[in-house]
Amino acid sequence: MNLLTKIKVYIQDLIDLCGGVKSFIAMSVVLLIITPIILLYFFVLRPAYRGIRVLMDAKGLGWKTAYRKHFYPEEYEHEEWEKRDEEWERMNAPLLPAGKYREFKDKKVWPDAYVVDDVAIYANEGRTLLYVHDRVEEFDVPEGVVNIYHRCFMNCDVMKRVSLPSTLQRIGKKAFYSCVALQELVIPESVTIIDEDMLMNCNSLTKVVIPSHITAIPNRMFCQCRSLRELDLPAHVKSIGKEGFRRCYSLERIGLNDELKVIMERAFEDCRALKEFIMPDSVEIFQKGFLNGCHALQHIHLSQLAKDFGGSCCHECWNLNSITMTHMTEEEENYFKDDWERYGDEVDITKSENPLPESKFWTMGDTLYFGIPRLTSVCLVFCFTKDADFTIPSFVTNIKREAFVTCLNLRTLRLGPNIKDGDCAWETYKVTHGLIYENWPQIENVIFDESLKDSGYKIGLMA
Repeated sequence: MNLLTKIKVYIQDLIDLCGGVKSFIAMSVVLLIITPIILLYFFVLRPAYRGIRVLMDAKGLGWKTAYRKHFYPEEYEHEEWEKRDEEWERMNAPLLPAGKYREFKDKKVWPDAYVVDDVAIYANEGRTLLYVHDRVEEFDVPEGVVNIYHRCFMNCDVMKRVSLPSTLQRIGKKAFYSCVALQELVIPESVTIIDEDMLMNCNSLTKVVIPSHITAIPNRMFCQCRSLRELDLPAHVKSIGKEGFRRCYSLERIGLNDELKVIMERAFEDCRALKEFIMPDSVEIFQKGFLNGCHALQHIHLSQLAKDFGGSCCHECWNLNSITMTHMTEEEENYFKDDWERYGDEVDITKSENPLPESKFWTMGDTLYFGIPRLTSVCLVFCFTKDADFTIPSFVTNIKREAFVTCLNLRTLRLGPNIKDGDCAWETYKVTHGLIYENWPQIENVIFDESLKDSGYKIGLMA
């Protein structure tokens, strides 16, 4: 059989396999169309695409690495995994002695970090102080330090004194957060940048010196500084950030300057010792709720330039009896009068088991604060007791979540007979070990009134 006959037989077999001449022709046409496309993809388009990706990645990876990434991807991925494993081992190696000091987590950001005296971590050739041992009681930041890093002294809860150098220029976010034993801080004039939350929750802080050239109080800078009684703002401060002085329960006086223009939302909320707020006439904007919960506040003077009242500004200011503004119109006076009179209704205090003053905000020594929005709901707001055993008075009906957070010596809590569900059902929880551990972990024993031990006993946790 010659070659031509063999070809003819082969084609006939293909035709029979395809089910006829028409099917054979259709399949041949499809192959003629698809084959060039496949060849074009594998030998032209795919290499061209990889070449373009190499050009795009070459700037960041280098020519050689970019070429291997796209033309030998399996080898490249294998080497990358090895690098990641090495980096993981390096990042998880404790910079400070394991089990003794707080772990330093920003090693990738500061690869040149080093330890001094097993107490502090520095970087940037000593110009940046990163972290300080959280059991240190006193610390002098050395001269030459320019930057105190974010969260540097965070939770150093036994530190009573810290000095800052004249070379310091920036203090990072939450740098002194929850330094609950710190009583005084002098910020040098060299500091030009103060980040938000810097002194938040410093419960013992009584004195702060702020550089004269600072133009803004950052968000939550003094939030929950519960022992701060007075403060004069620098002459050039133009704005007070959101929640800047919120829950400064002991703040009695705040000295504002004539350049202040903006008071942000809830800036002085729950400053319960503040009796008078004289706003400079330079203020153009004060936002919603900036004086909410100032129970002792009696007089507010508002700026005549204020264009944005931000809605309600004095919710729960129960003792407020006068609001003034230079050239205040009758319409403006009625606007504010309607706002505060809704919360100024008198209550009948004669039915109370214990006599309560008419102020609706009661201080029993320096031990307890009670917010009394109405006689049927007496809320334990905050407790300052230093005793190991504490009994909640019988007339208390609700307890706030933060009531015992700074009672570090408290071990036994005795609940009075009138604790009930909170006003808001979604903020009320049963008393459980988990709840106590989450909010008041220092408390070891909770003793209930015997008459309520079989009832649906609950603590009202009010926001």
